Amino acid sequence: AAVTVVAVGWSVSALARFVRRKPRVRAALPPRADAPQLKDIPGIFERQKAAFEEKRTMPVEKRLQQLRAMKNMLLENEEHILEALRKDLRRPDFESLGNDIGIPLGEINCAIKNLTKWVHPQRVSASLATFPSSQYTVSEPLGVALIIAAWNFPVMLALAPLAGSIASGCSAVVQIQTTSRHTAELLLDLAAKYLDPKVATFLGPRISDGDRAVTSALLEHAFDAVFFTGSPAGGRYIAAAAAKHLSRCTLELGGKNPAIVDASADISLSAKRLVWARMLNAGQFCIGPDYVLCHEAVVHDFLQECKRWTVQFFGSNPQKSNDFARLVNGERFSAVNSLLESHGGETVVGGATDEHDLFIAPTVVKVSQDSPALNDETFGPVLWVVAVPTMDVAVRVIRSKPKPLSLYLFCRSAALEQKIVSETSSGGVTINSCLLHAAHQELPFGGVGNSGFGSYHGKATFDCFTHQKAVLKKSMWPDGGIVSDPSFIYPPYTEGSLRAVRMLFG
Repeated sequence: AAVTVVAVGWSVSALARFVRRKPRVRAALPPRADAPQLKDIPGIFERQKAAFEEKRTMPVEKRLQQLRAMKNMLLENEEHILEALRKDLRRPDFESLGNDIGIPLGEINCAIKNLTKWVHPQRVSASLATFPSSQYTVSEPLGVALIIAAWNFPVMLALAPLAGSIASGCSAVVQIQTTSRHTAELLLDLAAKYLDPKVATFLGPRISDGDRAVTSALLEHAFDAVFFTGSPAGGRYIAAAAAKHLSRCTLELGGKNPAIVDASADISLSAKRLVWARMLNAGQFCIGPDYVLCHEAVVHDFLQECKRWTVQFFGSNPQKSNDFARLVNGERFSAVNSLLESHGGETVVGGATDEHDLFIAPTVVKVSQDSPALNDETFGPVLWVVAVPTMDVAVRVIRSKPKPLSLYLFCRSAALEQKIVSETSSGGVTINSCLLHAAHQELPFGGVGNSGFGSYHGKATFDCFTHQKAVLKKSMWPDGGIVSDPSFIYPPYTEGSLRAVRMLFG
């Protein structure tokens, strides 16, 4: 099931080949790269700006060469990447392969396949107001991009947007959050080995000042595009800093994502898919279902199925399971553990914790609508379940909260599907499953309101870093201006001028 998360940028046949293939021969670890320091940031920005002004990043063949280099970086270092992620998150290789390697590979493959088409001017149909003329749009790279990648899927969240930046012709600076320290340091070294630093420079690891100081120092500079993945609080800070330079922002933020289970749903399948999606990466990702609004007529059966699937997935002692990740650090453990101590509900399954092991068991808890657990994003392996008497109540609960990044609906009613899609607002919706709206190449992925703005995946990633420049060429006809240069547009204006305008725009 989780391999569906890989689907961005992949055809069915290509995905099948990726799953069946054997890993490439393990490459030697790259040499330890010189790590840029805080004092180097002004020089790095000026270097990237100069590289863009010199059109170093612009030739299509250069873009393709760098995309292929990034693809080789992933394929040749698969084992190193998986090992680093195991050290940082104790995450099963299946989840890491599908998300941190598969998704950026899909983005890279999509860009390589379509780049020539994307950069070609796109013709626009004629307009009576400008006739006779020809018109088209040009995808113009924005300039120097700043990509700030979160720690929970550190490879994917750095390289997926970077694929769009490179494809667009931008020069980029990529800040890797050092919470996932081993993976961040590996990425720094790999990028230095495989990529042209004037196309993409990575920084963050081995800077003693810390992530926040690095972000603050970077945002002092007038980047043309800023792509940030993180929390809503972080997004507000990024947006305020970027506004000083009028930098275009893409904010991929989190949110407390709701799921709705109607009485008409397949209850066992709903529980199976929600438990799987909640516990992926120990719940540490932005589109995971956070709480379930379950119709009260089926809530008992739903909770029992959640318990059954949790045990089936992870065993009676999930701490010994090789298929369950850990919290990234003590701060994250404490935040989730405090919710377990204060929710005021009934724990159906799980609840065990081990701070030394950064372990919180896969947990399902039935809570009331006024539980404090429903206030903020959990970002951990806990699924909160609330019984509701009607779907109208479910809609009201969702509308009373900030707009989420994702919403999930389980039902067998086309009318209810239409009601939920039309009466709620979220970044995206998956019906009768989880996560999959973020796994389709042709569906842009992004938030709304509190969950962010802007979108990426597939061509939308390319569009993040480009400006669609409008170009119109007025035709020069030998008609004495009767059609090509009509007199009514020039002063002195007459009643005939007004009639002509009304005819054109009325």
